[in-house]
Amino acid sequence: MQCLTDGVLLYHGSYTEISAIDLSFSRSFLDFGRGFYLTSSYEQALDYIPSAVKKNIRRRKLPSDFRIEDGRLSVYRFHATPDLAIHSFNGANLEWLHFIAANRDSSLFQELLSQFQHWDVISGKVADDSTAATLNSYITGEYGEPGSERADSFTIEQLLPERLTDQFCFRTIKSLGSLEFVRSERYGDLRPDDF
Repeated sequence: MQCLTDGVLLYHGSYTEISAIDLSFSRSFLDFGRGFYLTSSYEQALDYIPSAVKKNIRRRKLPSDFRIEDGRLSVYRFHATPDLAIHSFNGANLEWLHFIAANRDSSLFQELLSQFQHWDVISGKVADDSTAATLNSYITGEYGEPGSERADSFTIEQLLPERLTDQFCFRTIKSLGSLEFVRSERYGDLRPDDF
């Protein structure tokens, strides 16, 4: 997993360019809570664009004829500041799993939510669309009681953590001040052979 070091480039795939980040558009029930999500993986951000376009068409935020090739990859440069509180999960471990579960289901592991509320940025492995079914099964108790040794170990095994890439959740206005918008690229120009 990429460390959040000064000058590192981070990426965000969406249906639109995001040159000015507004946390009021952040959704609840995401892995690390409300915030603006970025990754150090150019490919991961690029791969997310078709999904983002389709989701927003279904939610009627976009017209039904919006084309995937018009989606955008936004690029940011991170500028480290000493007063920024950053927590990084070291791999897909129990604390990581429980924190994601707490953010996705408010009835689970509530003590973690209060424990992590003061962090400006939280980073760790991404639990993406391909892992959503496993996480939902964990949260609903299909593998046993969430938090039990059996359910926890089985879920982490199923997620194949070594294949998961990273995500960085910028959760506060202060953290957004550390991001410099660099550019935006059109999906169809980056993946022209897909159309």
